[in-house]
Amino acid sequence: MAYIDKTLAQGEHILARGHFHWTYSITSWMWLLIAGWALIGIYMFFSRQIRKWTTELVVTNRRFVFKRGVLNIKTDEFTANRIQAITLSQPWLGRLLGYGQLNIRGEEIGQFGLPVIADPLAFRKALISSAEGANSAKLPAAA
Repeated sequence: MAYIDKTLAQGEHILARGHFHWTYSITSWMWLLIAGWALIGIYMFFSRQIRKWTTELVVTNRRFVFKRGVLNIKTDEFTANRIQAITLSQPWLGRLLGYGQLNIRGEEIGQFGLPVIADPLAFRKALISSAEGANSAKLPAAA
């Protein structure tokens, strides 16, 4: 069971999950094929794949969760309405193949970059939707 599935609150549901792009796995396999005879190739393959297997990027209707690690788990969790800016880095090949990197900046959360993910525009859209939902939930009811 995934970390996020264990931590969902009542009434909370997942809007989007971020996934490493398939080129990430290809690069890992290239390390193994090209430098597999050396320990560096084996090390690079497994360190990259373990990072992929143990990273969760999730947007719910209430918050954003960035979890990484297997033995030592580190999570960044915050309500999406605390995000002030989302920037997208997407090279020409990323636009062609559908991958990119999002950088998030917000109040009291600082600035950090996410790993390269598939379909970063859809993930960004989910972050914006989550923030809008959190903001509308805080508005007082009209009389």
